[in-house]
Amino acid sequence: MPMLAQSLLVAAGGMPAGRRPGSGPARRRIGLRLLACRAGNVVVEFALAAPVLMLLTLASAELARFVILHQKMDRVATTVSDLVSRAETINETEMADIFEAIGEVASPFDIADLGLVIVSSVTNPDGNGPIIAWQRSGGGSYSASSHLGAEGDDATLPEGFEVRQGETAIISEVFYDFTPFLSELIVEPQEVYRNAHHRPRLGTLETIEAG
Repeated sequence: MPMLAQSLLVAAGGMPAGRRPGSGPARRRIGLRLLACRAGNVVVEFALAAPVLMLLTLASAELARFVILHQKMDRVATTVSDLVSRAETINETEMADIFEAIGEVASPFDIADLGLVIVSSVTNPDGNGPIIAWQRSGGGSYSASSHLGAEGDDATLPEGFEVRQGETAIISEVFYDFTPFLSELIVEPQEVYRNAHHRPRLGTLETIEAG
């Protein structure tokens, strides 16, 4: 076919596509460009990485919650023992008021349903060893026993702490029933325990009064 006629047929679309000049190499170039395209890789990689990133984010939140819980329970223990030790004398009503305020200190953790605070007055009147002069609990409905012992018993004091003859110490213990919101594989369910102690400032606080 003369070159001029062939050109006219190609321009008019009259020649079959397979016979158009240069159609074979052009198709191969298009195919290679398609194979080399990486436009969808980001979406695929994000789909694979998203669950891992989400798990890491939630695990970090769980660990942060656990650390904050310890800080809050430390604050509760310190606040309670400090408030009691500031008094010259203490009575049942004042102790009830202190227990009532614990929820505000522990917020946002629900210590009323999941925790308990135990306050003990530990004395050593004759130098024969510390004993628990009186003990009260409140602030929550969690069931726990003091690590020091019961009222009237010899006191098992925290390591490195002592009550010498003639001294008194106010020791507060905080218990909290921790349950992870995500998975037990990150932080196990456990009883969180913290304690704090202060020496009375103004009185001996060896007794708790009625009223």
